[in-house]
Amino acid sequence: MKRKRWIFGLAALGILGFAAQGLAAVEFFGTAKVKPTFYSNFDFDDDLQDKPTLNEGGWTSGEHMRAELRLGWKATGEKWRVKMIAEVDTIMNKNTADRSYYGAANDQTNAGGEFGIERAEFGYAFCKYLDLSTGWDIRALDIKSGGLLYGDDHPFLALGGALTDSTKYQLLYLPIQNDEILGAADATVTNDWRVYTLKVDQTIDTGIGKLTISPLAAFSDNRAKFATVTYYGLEILGQLGPIKPSFEIIKAQGDFDNGKDIDSLALFAGVEVPVTKVFNPYVAARYTQGDDNSADNDVEGFVGITDIGRFTPLMGMDGNILGEHLASGASPYGASLYAYAPERAGGGDGYGGIGNGGSGNNPGQKLLAVGTKGDLGALLPNLSYKTQAFFIWYDETGNLINVKNPGQKVDDYAGTTFDLQAMYAFDKNFAIDYIFSTFVPGDGLQDQVNADDNAYVHMLTLGWTY
Repeated sequence: MKRKRWIFGLAALGILGFAAQGLAAVEFFGTAKVKPTFYSNFDFDDDLQDKPTLNEGGWTSGEHMRAELRLGWKATGEKWRVKMIAEVDTIMNKNTADRSYYGAANDQTNAGGEFGIERAEFGYAFCKYLDLSTGWDIRALDIKSGGLLYGDDHPFLALGGALTDSTKYQLLYLPIQNDEILGAADATVTNDWRVYTLKVDQTIDTGIGKLTISPLAAFSDNRAKFATVTYYGLEILGQLGPIKPSFEIIKAQGDFDNGKDIDSLALFAGVEVPVTKVFNPYVAARYTQGDDNSADNDVEGFVGITDIGRFTPLMGMDGNILGEHLASGASPYGASLYAYAPERAGGGDGYGGIGNGGSGNNPGQKLLAVGTKGDLGALLPNLSYKTQAFFIWYDETGNLINVKNPGQKVDDYAGTTFDLQAMYAFDKNFAIDYIFSTFVPGDGLQDQVNADDNAYVHMLTLGWTY
């Protein structure tokens, strides 16, 4: 009996030894952010009660606390990699904390509160020319410049690689929507939205710095909106001496099944000039074409796949008022969460945008931005800041309704936003930052609401990284 046990023991050790050769170390990491926040007056009218707006945690208004809690793990080998991040993102109250609230008479569901895999990526590098990846994680075409076209964590299948030391490419397949009508026979593409993209990065050395020039194209087969759109354009990023320029241009052309034509344009240009550690000013311009007549067959309001202005490096700020959800009845401006352009204003003839909610009849935008950021360590170690102001004009106002002076054209000037963010890092694992952000309505917004009161966001973030 003892001999049998000895043999079984050796066999078990052998099996475990062979199995261990195929295992890999798993690294855990995570973040925890709690955000006491106050929203006020997104409708620009002090005399009206504020309607709920949407953020990552769900529907909310006024004073609230949002929690974004993430736990991730990853493992890698010589050629393969696996990463997953589980998340709960919720508006904090008893019901969401106890997982006891899944909808009621008011149908106010906890949109982000189900703990699950928020992001996942699985990859294999066959060689430097060919890398395969899939999952649902952040992928983007222009998030490093103006964020006009696409950046999001949609499901994807990607091929990429380095063709030379200075030339890289990325092919993306994005099944954004793949919905079925249950219990009914229908076309397999009904309600679907699929996007196919190609981007090539060519880096050149100018002698005073490097520039990356990136032609890109995307085909949006949006069966849910009965529209097909081809986007094509160019992005330029880099550094010339101390100057950091960024630029993109995107053209959109397509049509609806009903015969309406889509033809629009978007532009971004910016430059940052680091002067000192304390003072790094920038100036930028962002343009999306607007539509002047919703009754004709020309759909000219620009709608990207996902406007991701909130997370772009130059103009972005995670918590500023223009990147909040200024739509869905909460605000007349019409920008969806993360977007800077008023892509939901106007209504009708939609062909994209976050949640597929953008309108091709939107008024577009001409935005001039100035700002600066820096390290205030000389004043207080580990203190940093960013501040910026946006001056916003509508490109077209023919589809907007003047409530203040009925029958007259809405003014072009939408308004001015101002953002101030200060962050103090207590150590590498804990930091606190505060954002004050306001939207001062211009004559264009005042015409639509017959009011002139400022909108505000106050947001405090308590952030742990581990």
